[in-house]
Amino acid sequence: MVRKVLMASVAAATIAGSAMAADLPSRHAPPPAYIPPPVFSWTGFYIGINGGGLWNGSRDFATTSTNFGTPIALFAPVGTAAAVAATHVIPTNNRFQGLVGGTWGYNWQFNQFVLGTESDFQGVFGCNNNNNNGAFGFGAGNNNNNCGGTAVGVARIGATPFSVINQQTITRGLDWLSTSRVRAGYLITPSFLIYGTAGVAIGDVRVNTAISSSIVPNIGGLLPAGLSTFNYSHIKAGFAAGGGLEWMFLPNWSVKAEALYYDLGRSTINQSFQNTILGVVVLSNTGTQTSWRNNGVIARAGINYHFSWGAAPGPVVARY
Repeated sequence: MVRKVLMASVAAATIAGSAMAADLPSRHAPPPAYIPPPVFSWTGFYIGINGGGLWNGSRDFATTSTNFGTPIALFAPVGTAAAVAATHVIPTNNRFQGLVGGTWGYNWQFNQFVLGTESDFQGVFGCNNNNNNGAFGFGAGNNNNNCGGTAVGVARIGATPFSVINQQTITRGLDWLSTSRVRAGYLITPSFLIYGTAGVAIGDVRVNTAISSSIVPNIGGLLPAGLSTFNYSHIKAGFAAGGGLEWMFLPNWSVKAEALYYDLGRSTINQSFQNTILGVVVLSNTGTQTSWRNNGVIARAGINYHFSWGAAPGPVVARY
């Protein structure tokens, strides 16, 4: 009898212990907290800095000349020879310049498409500018140019033993360049954009040219050289177009690389010079016209900060 009571007590204790164990909290580790991925929004205003290089596409300057004639018909062959010697093509020996500047713009994102407007201002520096004021193209007075080219022409004066030697030297530079463009791009991933762009371009073109026309042999120094210099500086307008890649490596920061073709149209300058005897008797009267094209390619990289003004808010994540 006692044995039966003891066994019944043990069974009851076992059942009660199992029930209590079932009420204890689980000892498994809690699930890891959910960390949402970063939200990339391309909509909004942005600013940035960039730098790179500019390659001028115009290789040559073309000069054509006209003989305006002289009051004394005897010297007509001198005028003809002077015009022939002054007609030539001047090759450019250096066409590269560096550039640095700022960018600003606004984007609108529509699913995987990004549309926007972008503007920039680039100071241009390097061999063509010589940067003698330390302003890197952002101010006037920095075009002590040393890049360009020289052409020399020689023409015999009729059947005489005399000839006209003409030398023309040109230096060129682009002080600054600014563009304002539209951009249209496609998001390969939420953070990687490929785009095309086109718009207007404005730049300050500067060219200096000097002409020296001499008659040889110069007997007794009676035939001084005909000289002419001209300094050309104009703001030209045209267009720019190209494309690039942009990667948003943080929600508000992106880096980009792009290439643009720019064309500011054609420029023309007119000069004139005379060959004389002792600076009194006019032997020739010559007019020249030099023309060239202001175009080229820009390759640059930059970094932008995106303010994301007007962007949709990120997803709300519940906290437990």
